[in-house]
Amino acid sequence: MHELLDLIQRNHSFWLCGHENPDGDCIGAQVALYHLLTTLGKQVVVHNPDPPGAAIDFVLSQTPISAHGGDRQAPRADVLVLLDCAWLQRLGALEAVVRADPPRAIAVIDHHVGSEAGDGQVSYVDPDAPSTGALVYRMYKQLGRALSPVAAEGVFLSLVADTGWFRYSNTTAEVFSIAAELVECGVAPSRVFDLMFRRNQPESVSMLAQGLARQERLLDGRYAYSAMERGAVEHAKRVGFDTDAIMEPLRSVRGTEVVALFKELGTSLVKISLRAVNDVDVQAIAAQFGGGGHRKAAGAQIRLPLADAIVAVRKKVESALAGASADLGP
Repeated sequence: MHELLDLIQRNHSFWLCGHENPDGDCIGAQVALYHLLTTLGKQVVVHNPDPPGAAIDFVLSQTPISAHGGDRQAPRADVLVLLDCAWLQRLGALEAVVRADPPRAIAVIDHHVGSEAGDGQVSYVDPDAPSTGALVYRMYKQLGRALSPVAAEGVFLSLVADTGWFRYSNTTAEVFSIAAELVECGVAPSRVFDLMFRRNQPESVSMLAQGLARQERLLDGRYAYSAMERGAVEHAKRVGFDTDAIMEPLRSVRGTEVVALFKELGTSLVKISLRAVNDVDVQAIAAQFGGGGHRKAAGAQIRLPLADAIVAVRKKVESALAGASADLGP
């Protein structure tokens, strides 16, 4: 952290950027860091490859966050800060922009396994942290800065997004300690929950039903997946449907150990999202396809047709489940 804080002190302008289709952790961390840097007198722009999904777009009312495309040009800044990702290839169309005109420095703030080896000259990475927003919270503490209500809500959004509202195994004592302080700063958990989950459009409910109707269960029910063709993926983006919402009901079925969601992005390009219920390491599965993440939540992009990608992942999941069974012994 100290190297990052020194970089911040020595520079004036900052571009905060996250991965494609930024989630609650990415956006929440950006909100918190934006307000920290502005209180330090820095010039800050938040500009992402894509806009936030409908469930988390409420942050836009108090924090300026833009998305690439159309007539919007990428900002120029002394330092590019990647949040919730560590590789320029995760920036979609913005990757080429950054490589064509690199900033003075690239910094990484992330909590994913392997991010230490990312594209940042300066990195603040802790795979044991519950969220990227929690790392930004630690920066506030290190600098002795108070969190404004807006910044506190950003950290809270990051926590609930990556702990599944305090349900996942990364919900540590630190998480509850941070959350308690955030409530004292003015965060209303019921408000955040309502904004995230009680503004759905009818189209989103229909898409959830379609995703669940397409589920397949294999390997004696231990593995479940659903797949979305390109048209469905594009429609989901238009109506603001969070496709990851399909995964939670899939893994709620008794006996399920691994869940996958396949999203067709092109003729031979598929994005996979993986979730584990028990002790299967889905990050290891994703890594075999050039992806990464966490032990219980990971993803990758596969350059195969959709049907072939489904088969390829099924084989890796089968091997992982066989290994998990062997580890348990007779």
